[in-house]
Amino acid sequence: MEKERESDTGGFNNRLFKIKLLTGMILGKGLILLTRLLGRGGTTLPGRAVLKLDPAIPSALAGKLQDGSILITGTNGKTTTAALISGVMKESGLRCIRNQSGSNMSWGVTSALVEASSLTGKPAGECAIMEVDEGAFPGVVQSIKPKGIVVTNVFRDQLDRYGEVDWIRDAIKRGLEYQPEEGFQVLNGDDPSLTGLVAGKNRWTYGLELELPEDRFQNTGRDIKTCPNCNARLDYSRIYYAHLGHFHCPSCNFKRETPDVKLTRKKTAAGGGEVLEIELPDEKITMKSSLAGTYNLYNILAAVTCAVAMSIPSDVIIRSIEEAVPSFGRMEQFNWSGKSITMALIKNPVGANEVLRTILNQSDKISLMVAINDKIADGRDVSWLWDVDFEYFVAKKEGISIILVSGLRAWDMAVRFKYAGISPDSIVVEENTEKALNKILKLTSEGENIIILPTYTAMLEIRKHLNRMGLGKPYWES
Repeated sequence: MEKERESDTGGFNNRLFKIKLLTGMILGKGLILLTRLLGRGGTTLPGRAVLKLDPAIPSALAGKLQDGSILITGTNGKTTTAALISGVMKESGLRCIRNQSGSNMSWGVTSALVEASSLTGKPAGECAIMEVDEGAFPGVVQSIKPKGIVVTNVFRDQLDRYGEVDWIRDAIKRGLEYQPEEGFQVLNGDDPSLTGLVAGKNRWTYGLELELPEDRFQNTGRDIKTCPNCNARLDYSRIYYAHLGHFHCPSCNFKRETPDVKLTRKKTAAGGGEVLEIELPDEKITMKSSLAGTYNLYNILAAVTCAVAMSIPSDVIIRSIEEAVPSFGRMEQFNWSGKSITMALIKNPVGANEVLRTILNQSDKISLMVAINDKIADGRDVSWLWDVDFEYFVAKKEGISIILVSGLRAWDMAVRFKYAGISPDSIVVEENTEKALNKILKLTSEGENIIILPTYTAMLEIRKHLNRMGLGKPYWES
């Protein structure tokens, strides 16, 4: 009799959840349609509404994916790494669900799952590749139960939300511990904050084995200076940028492990881009890449290692990486009336320094527009601008013809440039991003390059303006 009552209760709960699921899908899809008609992304409100109705809905949707989910977290590189992994999956013949707008809180993940599923909750794909905010990571892992996790790096970011890097590291550690036992984990082996994390049995690491020029920037944002075990100062035999490199602790012998997947050589390719030689556990592969910057070498390695962990053939990996192009707002290229436009997201000191370093390697004359917002998605604290090496950039880049600042914190950026050595008289300030874009397009001569460095919400605004000009498409139409 007792079992019958339990069975009745279980059946009632199941029927109730099915009703909630159907209601949630109708509500979520309706809100996505409405927000798109209003010209917005539909990545936040639908997910929030669905989670409010029942937080178990994303778990139910992800549970129906035939090949499971892979989550990508870390401070920098999430979007590009997710795009690269998604490309590998597509080359393998799998259809992947992605939160490609970069909306990576729990509601962004939920919105993406709702959009890609039928009203009955059947996903239109075999797998999900989701980038996840570090703070939201533990909760999303508990909900989605991913078979794979990729952690790119840990740097100081959004001080108003996270504080120092220890908090971010602890959040990632908790998320890793929530992953099911049978899952695999891919970690950046050159980041000392990740090497010591508790990880599952199926653990993979990646790193660089390259001789690179000395770091030319003065303030490299090295957030991890001491050993995670004994707090002694770490020694480095090689630094690639910030605190990523070949490290060891002279006190407790904590040190970088030999990575499972490593980049051993790179050279300039004929016709542009680079040729990369990568050692896998059982073979060496060579591929071309058009993604610029040392930070993208790490993103490529993260994607390759994830693919190796999933036993994807190397020829499939090579084809997909060679076809990869810059992701949404990450060194994305546009052309307008003979002028080249490059847009690269900046949001923290380390990421911004790497973007500046990559721009410095370009020999062409540029017009520079920096758009700084301080909305919640950007981080309300903009003090990080003072930790970016604008001084070195300004001193070395003689080919900057125009410097224009924009966004809600345009005047903060103008002050920062003043103390970096730019005369206030030569800084153009226009807080409205649309007017700023029109102005720099007008002031830039044909044949010159425009570099736009926006924070996240400023990037969404500028991309919308570019889309209205016929340059690119909204991400949901791409």
